[in-house]
Parts: sequence; structure tokens; C-alpha cells
Amino acid sequence: MQYGNSNVKMHGVPQAKFAQATPVQTNLLNAKQAHALHSQGGHVQQQQAAPAKKYNDVGFAVLFWAHLALMVYLGVAKGLPELNGTADSTSTADYKYVAPDTDVAVPGIEIMGGIVICLIVGICLALGYVKLCLWWGESLIHTSTRCMIGIYFIFGILFFSSGYMGGAILCLICGGITCCWYSCVQRHIPFAGQNLAVSCDAASQFPTLFMVAFGALLMNMVWNIIWFLAIVGVVEPSKSAMVTMPGGTYDSQLCTSVPAYSTEFGDNECTDEQNGCCYCALDSTTDFREGACYSSTMTQLTYFGMLVSFYWGSTVISNVMHCVTAGAVATWWFKSDVGSTPVFASFYRAMTTSFGSICLGSLLVAILKATRQMLREARKNRNAQMFLCIIECCLSFIESLLEYFNRYAFCYVAIYGYDFKAAGKAVFDLFRSKGWTTIINDDLIDTALSFGCMGCGVLTGFIGWSYSVSIGVSSDYQLVLFICGLIAGFAMSQVTLNVISSAVATVFVCFAENPAALANTRPQRFNQLNNAWKTYQGDNGYVGAF
Repeated sequence: MQYGNSNVKMHGVPQAKFAQATPVQTNLLNAKQAHALHSQGGHVQQQQAAPAKKYNDVGFAVLFWAHLALMVYLGVAKGLPELNGTADSTSTADYKYVAPDTDVAVPGIEIMGGIVICLIVGICLALGYVKLCLWWGESLIHTSTRCMIGIYFIFGILFFSSGYMGGAILCLICGGITCCWYSCVQRHIPFAGQNLAVSCDAASQFPTLFMVAFGALLMNMVWNIIWFLAIVGVVEPSKSAMVTMPGGTYDSQLCTSVPAYSTEFGDNECTDEQNGCCYCALDSTTDFREGACYSSTMTQLTYFGMLVSFYWGSTVISNVMHCVTAGAVATWWFKSDVGSTPVFASFYRAMTTSFGSICLGSLLVAILKATRQMLREARKNRNAQMFLCIIECCLSFIESLLEYFNRYAFCYVAIYGYDFKAAGKAVFDLFRSKGWTTIINDDLIDTALSFGCMGCGVLTGFIGWSYSVSIGVSSDYQLVLFICGLIAGFAMSQVTLNVISSAVATVFVCFAENPAALANTRPQRFNQLNNAWKTYQGDNGYVGAF
């Protein structure tokens, strides 16, 4: 009996779901059906017909592309001209700036060189940590959890010695809770360690995955620029009739723009109150053009729509990357020979047949994020702050649940080709049967991955500092390079280890749905996972439970 064979026809097994599957999804369905059929004394026959493709949740894919086209139009047709108009209309005569006297040379080239080195080192350290997880996954989970406990107690002692009792008590309580948690989940750690190791092994077979992950990071940057230009094009500048400043209200026609660093006038002071000439209050919504103050306005509905757009775009990019990883890892799980382009095939499915489902799940998260942002801004008003805070906390909890739900729903989307509704039902079934195991497994592995991100960031920061010392820059720039290295190392490791996090969820789903497929394609890895499951379950292993 060959699990993972994509050319089989089941007798007595419904064909509707089978006919709609993509190649990777067909492997999973055939393996599950064949396993069930084999246990019932059934048999299989060869079938040469290729499975049909099905585009799921198409309406949401069309809506996303239409939204993206609108944002590009607003950014290019309105945002860019608006920025150019603002720059052209701002006269340098309105400003009086005296540059500070200084003989200190800014080592720009050296600083940029150090940042590039830190980025490269951060990527290398992150890939090295992936190898450590592959070799010593269980040990890293133990180490990271113990280190976290130690950090809590160290900070608690430091706060206590400095007299900050509130911080000391909080850290000691968190450390105690983490100790209890660690003692309670001991029997889960072997399986979590093997899950992490198998996930790193699967992801490491596809170096292209990490390249796609950094490409997704660049796409996120491009999306941020497009959104910024679009929101510049959306706001409507309106000429302020009057400007209220400390000391009185003045005609905006007579306003003079004076920067806060001007040496001629004091900060935010009126130049001539008797003649009605005042400082134009420049902030995020006000600028100075042609001798008058302009205030950029936007309706609350428009602002909410722009927030939804921003979060939708960034979340779609992140979830596409998650589905690409899930599809590639599923290929590794169900096929001994993964072929030459599994990552490209997974990317193609994520951007075509599964894209509508990705857009739907991402839109739900984006609406919650935008609503929370509106509530945060509404809390600036002193009225009903407590009520708004409670609502925001509730929405934050719902948002976290939905993001966690989507993490597994998109695995089913990538592996089975389900639409979002069917994937949601599958996730509920998974949580119903393996709920706490799923949560504990993720928490233990996330602790190890977070520890790796922090470690890579700190090491990269020290490397940036060492580089700055070696080139002989001042202590101020040594601090700058340390901070840049810290940020660069953390960011690069976050991008890299996010791939592993997606692989972890995929491996858990595949093991829960069809462990026998791995026994056929990679028996050694299956034995490691199954033996770890025995340690947790205390029975004959996962397959023995069927």
C-alpha cells in the first residue's frame, strides 16, 4: 500500500472532494482514503485523470485586487502630486534656520557598511539557529523556558534592590507562574521538540522559502509606501479661517510659518500679536501654504476604510507567505520526491486557487485591527475611557483568537484546497480533538523561537558594536551601531523563523490528519515523531490510535 500516490481511485469512497484537489491536496486525500479503505479490506485502482482546479472565495480575491488598484490610483494620481505641490508651495523665505557650529564628521559610509554587515550577520545567525532547532529541538525548548524563568527572577531582584516594589512583585509572580507552567508541561516537551525538528528539516529542504520570505518583507515595505501615498491623496486640505494659539485667536491669512528650531523666535510663540501674525501650528494634519494655514481633513468613515486597507494588505502578504510554506512542507510530507519547483507550485496555488480564501480570512483580521485603532484614538477623549478600554480589550482577545484560528485554517487551505468556511470547520474539529495539545505545543515552540530571535538580535548588536570599535568611531556612533545591529538581527531572524513557525503548524496538521503518509515517505522522521507521541500519550503511538 503506497501512501501519497496521486493516481489512485477509491472504490466506495466519495469522489467529490477528491476531484477538486490540487496535486499536493490529492496526496493527502488519497493517503487518508487509502488508509481507511485498507483497514476495511478495500482496494485501489490506478487513475490517470488529473484533478480539476477550483478557485475558492473568488469574490474576495476580486475585491482585494480592486481595492489594490484603487490604492495605487490614489497614490500615483493624487498622492504624489499632493506631495509635490506641498513641497513647491513651501517657501524657504518663511524659514530662518541657523545650522549649529560643529566640526564633527558624520561617518556615513562606515555606518551604512556596519548596517549592511549586521543585516547579513542577522540572516546567518537565524539560519544557524534553524540548524540548532533541527539537531536539538527539545533541548532548546528546555533551555529557552528556563532562561525566561531566570530573566523574570533576575529582573525581580533588580527591581527589588532599586526599591521598585511594583515591578519586583510583578516579575516574581510571572516567574512563579512560568515555573508552574514548565513543571506541568514536561510530558509535552518531547513531542514539541520533535515537531520543531521535523519542521526545520522540512523547511531546510527548500532554501527558496527563505528567499520568498524576504521578498514578502520587501513587498510589505512597498505596500506601506503605496498606502502612505494613497492616504495623502485622500485627505482634503481646507483653509483655516482662524488659528487659535496661546494668547489669542488670529486670522490665518496673516499667519507666518516659523519652525520650532528657529533662532529668531521662541518655540511656538506669536511673532506680532497686535498685527494678528502668529506661529502656524505644524503637525501631522496641518501645513503652511501661500501665506495661510491649511488643515488636512478626513471623515471618520474614510479613515476607518483606510485603516482596514492598510491592515488588509499587510495581513494578506503575511498569510500568502504562510500558505506558501504550508504547501511546500505538505509536499515534503506526502512525497518522497518533491520535484524541482515545490515552492513555486505552492506560491502559484496561494496566488490563484487559494487567494480568495486568504483574502477573506485576512479581511476579518483587518476589520478587527482597524476597529481597535479607532477605539484607541477615541480614548484620547476623557469621556467614557473606561468603557472604551473594556471594549478594546475584548476586541484584542477576539483578534488574537482569530489570528490563531487563521494560522491553522490556512494550513488546511494550502494542503487540502479548502475554501475558508470548510477550513474553519476542519480547524474546529482539530481543536475539538487535540485542542490543549495544539496550544501547549505552539506555546513551547514559540518560546524557543522567540528566544532565538532575541539571541540573534543581541549577538548582532554586539557584532555591530565591535565593528564600530574596530573602525574607531565615537562612542555615540558605537551606540547607534549597536542599536541598529540589535534591530537588524531581530528583524532578520523574525522573518526567517516565521517560516519555521508556519512549518510547525503544517507538520502538526499533517500528523493529526495523516501520520501514515510520513511513515511511507520518511520513516525515520515518522518514528521520531511517533515515539515522542508515545511519551505524551503513553500508548502505542499516534498511528496505533486509529
